[in-house]
Amino acid sequence: KSSLINAFFGYDVCSVNEEAGTTTAPIEKEMDLPPYGHVILVDTLGIDFTRELGPNRLEKTIEAISSADFVVVVLDAREKLSADEKNIFHHVKKISIPFVAAVNGIEYGINSELINGLRALNIIHFEISCKENVGIDALKSRITRLLPKETVGSSSRPV
Repeated sequence: KSSLINAFFGYDVCSVNEEAGTTTAPIEKEMDLPPYGHVILVDTLGIDFTRELGPNRLEKTIEAISSADFVVVVLDAREKLSADEKNIFHHVKKISIPFVAAVNGIEYGINSELINGLRALNIIHFEISCKENVGIDALKSRITRLLPKETVGSSSRPV
């Protein structure tokens, strides 16, 4: 998630670490997302973290995205779709928040079970590489088209 925000900005604004659990509280970063306008990006807690405080991370992430105007769910291209990730998709659908999935890390290969799982759930997804800056512009372009129009001119909160 932090890598995607950094890729959106084109430079490091969030700390990135290979170890899960680096982001311990939601972090907000403001940016201009042409042609849409001003948005606030929120780097939430990862839900795949299993050490101390792990079980509460899903609840905190769902709480953070519940007030969002748009959600980007970042998935690891090498992994299968987890039950917690499915829960997030179910939640955003249930409360009618527009969203996409960003399948990051395609430079390492893509788990076909992940893609098939997304397709089975009818989820729009983009295959990206934050490390190699692949697919980032297409994802940003799609987000600007899917952002709710009624929030134009106000602060939007894609996650």
